[in-house]
Amino acid sequence: VEDSGEKKGKIMEQYNKIRQKAVAALVVCALLWSTSGFVLKSVREMDSMRISGYRCLVASLFLLLLRSRLHTRLTIHKDKWFWTGCVSYAGASLLIVLANQYTTAANAIILQYIAPLFVCIFNAFLLKKRPEKDNYIVIAAVIVGLAFFFQEALSMNRTYMLGNILAIGAGAVMAMQAVSVCQIKNASSVNLVIIGGGFLNFICCFPFMEHTSAPFTDYVCVIFLGICQLGVSYALYSWAVVYLSPLEVILIPAIEPLVNPLLTLLIRGEKITVHTLLGGVIVVGSITIWSIWKEKNKAV
Repeated sequence: VEDSGEKKGKIMEQYNKIRQKAVAALVVCALLWSTSGFVLKSVREMDSMRISGYRCLVASLFLLLLRSRLHTRLTIHKDKWFWTGCVSYAGASLLIVLANQYTTAANAIILQYIAPLFVCIFNAFLLKKRPEKDNYIVIAAVIVGLAFFFQEALSMNRTYMLGNILAIGAGAVMAMQAVSVCQIKNASSVNLVIIGGGFLNFICCFPFMEHTSAPFTDYVCVIFLGICQLGVSYALYSWAVVYLSPLEVILIPAIEPLVNPLLTLLIRGEKITVHTLLGGVIVVGSITIWSIWKEKNKAV
């Protein structure tokens, strides 16, 4: 009996150590995602199509090299949801780059954070899942938050309006990607990143790229975005989520919309306005509280 108890104790100790590593991995993942704002704004001469295409291509090549460690085989599925996910990932990758070009990093990342609302909308229209009453409450809260962002865009620069719309579009496409991943059977989501987020994005962007010379620092930024901000972060994420609860998977990445604007402020000097702060608190706060509440109710 004592031997059995010792074994269980050792197993629990090992599992807790793995969980601690998984939490640390997800924190690092969120911090890497947070670098997108200031790094994208550090690119001086490359056009958005070239940044998006090369960034995703580098990420896919990196993940291809890691696929054995991620226990993933590169397989192409006939399932329509697989290809919907691929196209969605490719579109989201491009829209994120474009949004950062036309609006502030704070606006771009916070407006993308409304993706869970679009998941509810897509579930209702595509999967015929009736929305719950609490969905309407959080939608109303987010609309109030969005009003602050668009009031800022109108008072500052009409280009910000375009950037804000692109950021919301990125959130919508990311939601479509999430819905697609949940519908795929026997397929790794890493394949969506490799095929959709990488190769498909590069193929779509290539004809529109401006093939002119660019500073060496621009290439360094794009390689960093591909390897670290996308490749390493997604490898960490795919490993960590296996050992963590859904609530932890929701809460820890919420670091990103908080750290991303702060890094951009400290490194690039891009200021955060009062409207952005108010809108961000409403949007991020309402989505986070709603997500926590939903997960707790599922557990019950």
